[in-house]
Amino acid sequence: MHLFVGFVIFVLPIFFIARLVRSIIWTPWLIRRHFEKQGIRGPPYRPISGNMKQNAEAQSQPMRLCHDILPRVAPFYHRWSAMYGKTFLYWHGCTPRLITSDPDWHKEVLMSGAGIGSFEKVDANPLTKDILVLLKAHQWAAHRKIANQAFKMDRVS
Repeated sequence: MHLFVGFVIFVLPIFFIARLVRSIIWTPWLIRRHFEKQGIRGPPYRPISGNMKQNAEAQSQPMRLCHDILPRVAPFYHRWSAMYGKTFLYWHGCTPRLITSDPDWHKEVLMSGAGIGSFEKVDANPLTKDILVLLKAHQWAAHRKIANQAFKMDRVS
């Protein structure tokens, strides 16, 4: 009996430490390596906090007054897009975030339907619950059909 209890006391912490190392260090390293093979770079990963410290530093710096709103609203995005290009990977804690401003990628994902249901959706407040960006798959498809009518070439010009 004492041997079993000693074994459990020894093996259980090792098991939890191995899972912790896998989720905090190993998996993010594999994801980063996967994207770097495809040419997508980004700020380096920091265990547990990700790039949140860099985000906070970017938002705490004073800014000059001008009409360019992007550096004021998302200073980390403005800085990293200048450093890493249109498409880059950053970390929100241990979760990777792929950011792109390439319109071809946006069109491919939205029109192919490949991304339906796979995006992280934030619960909306009641005032903005029906905006197109926050809709679920079947609702999004119905609203897209309606919205596409407004952007046909004969109506745009």
